[in-house]
Amino acid sequence: MYDLIIRNGMVVDGTRAPAYQADVCIQNGRIAEITAQCGAEAKEVIDAAGKVVSPGFIDIHTHSDLAPLSPFDPESKTNQGVTFELTGNCGISPLPSTPETRAAITEYYLSNLQYPPMDITVNTLDEYIRQANAHRNIANYGMLIGHSALRGCVMGFDNRPPTPEELSAMEKRLDEELSIGMSLGLIYPPSAFAETGELDALARIVRKHNGFLAVHIRNEGPRVFESVEEMLGVAERSGVHLQISHLKIMTKSLWGHSQRLLDMIDAARERGIHVTCDQYPFFASSTGMTALVPKWAHAGGLHPMLARIDKPEQKLRDDIACEMESRGGADRVMISSTHGAEPAWEGKMVSDIAVQLGQDPVDTVLTILQRCHANVHCNYFSQSEADMENILSRTDIAVASDGYNYSYDRSITVDTPHPRNFSTFPHALELAREKKLMPMENIVYKMTGLPASMMGMNERGILAVGKVADVTIFDWARVGQAGDYQNSVQRPHGIEYVIVSGEKVLDHGKLTGARPGTILRHNQC
Repeated sequence: MYDLIIRNGMVVDGTRAPAYQADVCIQNGRIAEITAQCGAEAKEVIDAAGKVVSPGFIDIHTHSDLAPLSPFDPESKTNQGVTFELTGNCGISPLPSTPETRAAITEYYLSNLQYPPMDITVNTLDEYIRQANAHRNIANYGMLIGHSALRGCVMGFDNRPPTPEELSAMEKRLDEELSIGMSLGLIYPPSAFAETGELDALARIVRKHNGFLAVHIRNEGPRVFESVEEMLGVAERSGVHLQISHLKIMTKSLWGHSQRLLDMIDAARERGIHVTCDQYPFFASSTGMTALVPKWAHAGGLHPMLARIDKPEQKLRDDIACEMESRGGADRVMISSTHGAEPAWEGKMVSDIAVQLGQDPVDTVLTILQRCHANVHCNYFSQSEADMENILSRTDIAVASDGYNYSYDRSITVDTPHPRNFSTFPHALELAREKKLMPMENIVYKMTGLPASMMGMNERGILAVGKVADVTIFDWARVGQAGDYQNSVQRPHGIEYVIVSGEKVLDHGKLTGARPGTILRHNQC
């Protein structure tokens, strides 16, 4: 007798092989049999007639670092069919730290991400894993080491190169903490303060562990091509596996040039550089309003930056104006969260708030940052939909959310985060279906087998006998996004069941209470 049999479903196995009808039999958390018609009995049966049975979706780029320690049930990823999240991206992770730097790194971390506030007490990956596994979780997680945290715990938030001793200390700490890989956030200080030599040295440590180096490149706007070339050079010199995060072009002057970007990556692969990419299927990005503040103004950390904002020099005003225009202008920057400071501004464009305040857009940005202590999140409508779809149509670029695992409880999630936090994977499926971008088998591969191969996962990502039974069951005809930018906290359509390690965690869109998830190291994936 099996633990669970999924009967009559259309199996899409995560390899791009054609779909086929079969029963999937699960025993002891693994797939025991896939057969045209299983004659065995089971403790539980799911009738998946008319539904797609696929591997659990793998979100290779997320910021759910604190979700495994959360006092509430984070569920927005489970409702999308996600069974594994890779956190610590964009150089932003809550660790490593030291007791002496814990407060500063916590403040930096909290000011750069949009999610319910929590205390952070861990300093090392081992401490994090122990706490998270004791807490027990719905799904599985892995963590990248964020370069900003690494740099911050060794040399603070200074805008300067590390001394030889500091670089050696960073290499040693990375060598001790590294699991799946490391991330760079070259738009976010202090990661943005790093020069190429520092990146090369740390990339060699990542290569030593056969991890990958995920990077938010230095500029996704007017200097996007130079920024990609910079990181291709790091990968070529170090031999590291380079993962370009949320691939996009984020400036109106270069709309329509996404193919040039893809051609650069193809040419690098032909030269032997190991480079892969991920993308979220939306043409609006999301990050803190401090992304409009030039990197030099971040030197020293949050409080020195706020002091510069309180008494702004003309150069600061000019640089903010330039960055805002590059992102499409004040009428394409929407406030999504002020973390309770100014809720009336949420859902409004900077241009609308400027009219309300009787200020020009730059002074409005400065006012918003001042009143909200720089803890403001925005949606930036700065991409071309055609470029986004061109990148999405590539079968070698993984789907990823760049999001957080939220609660649907509006007393907990009080703001309106980007809809990618709630609908990335259903929306990608919907776009593939409605726009006829690719066959169903290919878009599922971009969410399962492809990201698994990028991370060197051997246990997950495909449906095959012996693999861990992480499974998502969805309705191909109706799966899709429910919310929008004004009302994002919605369950998506069409995700029927989610199974983690053989246990049902989602049943017809409702959490079951099962918590089989764990924090995985590289050799456990």
